[in-house]
Amino acid sequence: MIIVGAGPTGLMAAALLARCGVGLRIFSQDLGPAQESRAFGVQARSLELLLNMGIVDEVLDKGMLASGSQIFMDGKQAAQLNFDDIGRTDTPYSFVLMLPQWETEAILVRDLQRLGIEVEYGVKATDLSQDPDGVTVTAQRQSGESFEIRGQYSIGADGAHSLVRKKLGLEFVGAPYPQGFLLADCKVDWPLDHNHLKLFLQGTNMAIYFPLPGKNLGRIIALSATPSGQVQGAQPTSLEEVQKALREASGIPVTLSEPLWMSRYNIHHRGVEQYAVGRVFLAGDAAHIHSPAGGQGMNTGLQDAANLAWKLALIVKGQAPPHLLDTYNDERWPVGQKILNFTDRLFAIISSQKGWLAGIRNRLLPRFAGTVSRTGILRSKAFHFISQLGIRYHVPVFLHDDGPFKSVLNAGERAPNATIARNLDVFSLIDGYRFHVLAISSRPLDEAEIARLSDDLAQLPTPQGIDLRTHIVAHSLIGRDPRLHRCESSQVFQAYGLDDESQQALFLIRPDGHIAYRSLQLNVSGLKRFLRDRLGGQ
Repeated sequence: MIIVGAGPTGLMAAALLARCGVGLRIFSQDLGPAQESRAFGVQARSLELLLNMGIVDEVLDKGMLASGSQIFMDGKQAAQLNFDDIGRTDTPYSFVLMLPQWETEAILVRDLQRLGIEVEYGVKATDLSQDPDGVTVTAQRQSGESFEIRGQYSIGADGAHSLVRKKLGLEFVGAPYPQGFLLADCKVDWPLDHNHLKLFLQGTNMAIYFPLPGKNLGRIIALSATPSGQVQGAQPTSLEEVQKALREASGIPVTLSEPLWMSRYNIHHRGVEQYAVGRVFLAGDAAHIHSPAGGQGMNTGLQDAANLAWKLALIVKGQAPPHLLDTYNDERWPVGQKILNFTDRLFAIISSQKGWLAGIRNRLLPRFAGTVSRTGILRSKAFHFISQLGIRYHVPVFLHDDGPFKSVLNAGERAPNATIARNLDVFSLIDGYRFHVLAISSRPLDEAEIARLSDDLAQLPTPQGIDLRTHIVAHSLIGRDPRLHRCESSQVFQAYGLDDESQQALFLIRPDGHIAYRSLQLNVSGLKRFLRDRLGGQ
């Protein structure tokens, strides 16, 4: 496997493929991990993935929890949304973690090293070609030495200016926003707190503050007086220019100092029409770039990698039909487009400098935010979308034996967390980047039923190369039993939609945390057929 690009997406793909036992090489033209903060908002769905990988604590140790968001109008606070009461019990991470990209990359690089893989920095891809048997990437070291790498498949995670995308002949559809932008990661001295995201609106001026780990550190994004058409690529700016723009948008005295990174730049919204051509796949910024609205860009790339890696692993090991790889584009392209459209519309409204539109924005946005903050259901739904917890796939590879139901979770949906007993929850069971089977019964099981179900699950065919773990979660008529996890909380039944006392369901959960198969009975024979037909189990 050849991975071109070693940003968060490429590193994540490498880490997951390595966990599946796939040999790979990953290289980047950069000389090392990112030195700037770049992307820094880590959403709940990404934290769940890092939990499954066993490295979430390293991420949490380095990051800062954002307490919520605030909107300021003409120098006065007009609305606030707190993350402390977001209304979600289906995830351990009902917050946004602020972590500079260089920290995220460093953690993933260390994870790869523990897996025996070294990132090859200072290696630039110069060409790519493919044939029916594999992919050839031509690369060049800093010394000027050129060499070729041959692999069965390749992932292009080489960013917005992706050579892989260009070699595939894919158009990057979209455009820059008309406004130019200023950015500074620096110390911020003002009378406000430093733990809320902040949006400042005043007339046609706009600025955004994002808290960063460290005393009084933050990222400032503000409108520039220079339109985007006059800026080619990232250009230098001064701290004084950023400070002036922030003062004009916030209407408050603020002093910026000790800059870590500054830039004058354009923001683009672009996406490809397909995520794969033959044996080559695009992921992350190579496939889609977003505005910073909602902190979606890096997180979308991490989920691209999680969706693709287990599929490639099965195909490389010859344990799944080739058309399984088609589902990467079928699943992720609609998600990428939806997120791209959302961030585009939101950022276009927030950053508008048209007088009449800016006036409407300034009147309506605080009212809308205030309504969301006061309404628990709206607050929960907004977080569900922004955090990417609500992503559901709609493709034929999924199966629900009994048809879709509103209450019981359907195939394609994310498997949520829920309490099972005092020291046990669902995520404790479905850990690791592997397949899991959850057999859930709200009707208490007797000795014979437990024995029969346990034996049936033990005989399930296993896709070679990726573990398949089985778990019985149920009420019990015989007390505690090592063959099942006895439910001591109703939360798991509620989370998975088993509303009455007699319901049962069987779920196959994929390595990326989405439900691949669901039956409204403990239909192990149906799951056996699914594993053989769809995933190549023997």
